[in-house]
Amino acid sequence: MYLMLSIVISIALTSSIQKTAENSKNITLQSTGKNVTTSLLNQSADIIKARLKLYGLTIFEVKVSVDKGQVNVQLPDNTEVSEIDGLLISRGELAFYETYTHNEITDLLKPGNQLFKLLNSDQEKNDADPRVGCTNSENRKKTDEYLRSAGTVNNCKLFWGVESKKSGYCLFALKTNKEGNPLLMRSDIESVKIATMKDSQDTKIQIKLKPSAISVFADATKSNLNKVIAIVIDDQVYSWPVVRNVIEGGEIEVSGSFTEKEVNYFPVLFNSEQLPLSFKLLR
Repeated sequence: MYLMLSIVISIALTSSIQKTAENSKNITLQSTGKNVTTSLLNQSADIIKARLKLYGLTIFEVKVSVDKGQVNVQLPDNTEVSEIDGLLISRGELAFYETYTHNEITDLLKPGNQLFKLLNSDQEKNDADPRVGCTNSENRKKTDEYLRSAGTVNNCKLFWGVESKKSGYCLFALKTNKEGNPLLMRSDIESVKIATMKDSQDTKIQIKLKPSAISVFADATKSNLNKVIAIVIDDQVYSWPVVRNVIEGGEIEVSGSFTEKEVNYFPVLFNSEQLPLSFKLLR
C-alpha cells in the first residue's frame, strides 16, 4: 500500500513539474563583456528580479549559470518577451542631451555627407527636428558600418532612436560639451514617477532633479525654447520632447503618446540599479 502511495505521489509530482515547464517560457541572457565574475552575475540577477517586480510581474524565476556566464529567466508562457526585453538587458545608463536643429545638422555634416545618402531625410520636418534621417533595419547596418569608418564629429554624438512603425529607425544628432558629456546624467536625477491624468491615455513622466542640476537645466531650457532635449537610455534615444517653457524648479514633466512599454521602462530602469554587466538575449 505504501509502495502504491509513493508511486502515485511520484507521478503527481512529475506531472506537476511537466505542466509547470510546459506553461513557462525560458529566456537566456548571455554576458558579453570581460571580467565576468560570480559576484557580478549574482548582482545582475538581483537587479533583474527587482526590475521585473517594479514592472508588475509576480510570477518569475531568475537563476545564474556561473560556468556559462549566463542568467536564466523563467516567465509565464503568455509573457511577451518583446515587451520586457529592455528590462532584462539594458544597463540603465540615463542621460539628457541638447540637440542640433535640422539646419544645424546640415551645416555640421555638410550636404555631401554619405549619411544623407544612406538615410531617408525627406520625411516631413520642422526646423527643431534633431533627426539626420531614418531607415529600415537592413540599411541601418550599412549606416553603422559607415559611422564606424567615418570617425567622430566634434561636440556631437549620433544615436539611434527606438524603432517606430511609421519611420523605422531614426538617427539623432545630439550636442555634447567639450569633454563629450551630455547635459545631465543619471546622477543628476533625484526621482522618476508616472502620473496618469483623468484621461487614461494622457500619461506623463515626472522627473525631479537634484538641487545641483536645477540651474543647469534651467539655463538649458532658456536657450532651447521650442527645441528638443532628448532623453537617452543606453545610448539610444528614448524620447525627444520639445521644450515649451523655461523650467526653473527642477521638476520636469514629459508628455506625449507613449506606449505602455515606453511609459514603464523609464521609471523601472531609474528606480533599479544599473546592471554591472552587459548581456545579449539568446533566441
